[in-house]
Amino acid sequence: MPAARGVTAVVAPCVALCVAGFGCSPQSPPPPADRASAAGIDSLNARLVQAYRSRDPDAYAALYTDSAVFEWPAFNTVRGPAALAAMARSNWAALNDMDLRLAVAARRVAPDHATEFGAFEQSWRDSSGARMTEYGRYVALLVRQRDGGWRMDRFFGFADSTRPAPPRP
Repeated sequence: MPAARGVTAVVAPCVALCVAGFGCSPQSPPPPADRASAAGIDSLNARLVQAYRSRDPDAYAALYTDSAVFEWPAFNTVRGPAALAAMARSNWAALNDMDLRLAVAARRVAPDHATEFGAFEQSWRDSSGARMTEYGRYVALLVRQRDGGWRMDRFFGFADSTRPAPPRP
């Protein structure tokens, strides 16, 4: 029996190392469906950035579902595309030369929805001409549409800080 314990003492760690090695092996590329989802969500994000840059509240509202909810600690909760367009129109009125940058930190995709976590930088020139940047975090619940495209159904964001923007290169 002592020899059997010796074999077990050697084999068990070897098996554990092999299992750990397989768990740490490089990930294979995502399947085509995941790449298509990522491309569709990236396109939605690009349209969001463009709506900010062009200061187009209607294009902004078109990115949301009919049941969309927008939550931001500094605002009352906004529901639906019409209210989102009105909110954007009101908030963007005094902001010139707006820009938005998104840094996606994580994305979880299911067949009919996705959740995205990230950081943002929104910059603008205020009425005095000073350039400001707001830094913050967000989470968005996205819903796949019948045509395969994506829309936002719920957005929650909050600002970390707002400060004068560094000069543009």
